[in-house]
Amino acid sequence: MPVESPSRQQSHPAGPRAVARMPLGARRLVLIGGLVIPVGLIGGAYLLGLQLLAAAGVVLIAVAFSYRTPGPWFSKLSWAASVAGTLWIVFSVGYWWSLITAADASAPLPWFNPVLFNAGVASFIATACASIGGVVLRTVRGRRHQA
Repeated sequence: MPVESPSRQQSHPAGPRAVARMPLGARRLVLIGGLVIPVGLIGGAYLLGLQLLAAAGVVLIAVAFSYRTPGPWFSKLSWAASVAGTLWIVFSVGYWWSLITAADASAPLPWFNPVLFNAGVASFIATACASIGGVVLRTVRGRRHQA
């Protein structure tokens, strides 16, 4: 076993290099969301619940990407992405439930059906904007700290 002499230079740095990494919770959300989306897409043609599972996977990934590096990783943008994503899923459930109910009863669509659809689209856009906002803020702040 070789013994290092004090005069010999070390080839590796003394301490671990501080690298900003995705927090463990966010990495787990990406992993779960990445596994859930294909299941929902494959089975979604047969069951509405699996379509919603794919949407939940998209929301999980959006929340994971909106993390913040300094301080607690669940930032205000993460909260916005999760709330908007939850609303997107709720509005999607209401929209598809009203469609299925109207089709089963051979009745016209209810008046609130377009409202649910538009609210779902708006919630999805809010989820995407919060996620993209988190990525942009993290990138800008990271570049500021490097300079």
